[in-house]
Amino acid sequence: MSLAGTPATAPAQGDKARLWSILVHLLYLVGAFPLGLVMAYVKRPDFAGTIYEGHMTFAIRTFWICALFAICALALRVVGMEFITLFIGSIWAVVRVVVALTRAIDAKPILNPQGWVI
Repeated sequence: MSLAGTPATAPAQGDKARLWSILVHLLYLVGAFPLGLVMAYVKRPDFAGTIYEGHMTFAIRTFWICALFAICALALRVVGMEFITLFIGSIWAVVRVVVALTRAIDAKPILNPQGWVI
C-alpha cells in the first residue's frame, strides 16, 4: 500500500489497460481486425469501470459496423457500387481508429463508445 492508502499497483494496472487499448487499435490500423476483435472481447471485462472499457466497446462496435459496410457493399455489387461503399467505409474506419488510438495514447476516454461517429 502506498502512503495515500491505495494499492501501489493501481497506476501500473492503468498503464497495462492503456497498453492493451493501444495494441487493439494498432491491430485494427494494420488490418488485423479479427485478432483485435478477440482481444477487445477478452479484455473488456478486465477494464470494467475504467476509461479503457469504453475503448474496448468502441473497438468492438467499429468491427461490427465495418462488417455491416462489407455486407452493404456485397449487396450493392449488383449495381456496381461496392467500391464506393467500401471506400467510404474504409475512410470512416481509419478515421475512427486513428481518433481512438490518439485518445488511448493520451489516456483519454472515448466520448461516445456506443455511437456510430467519433
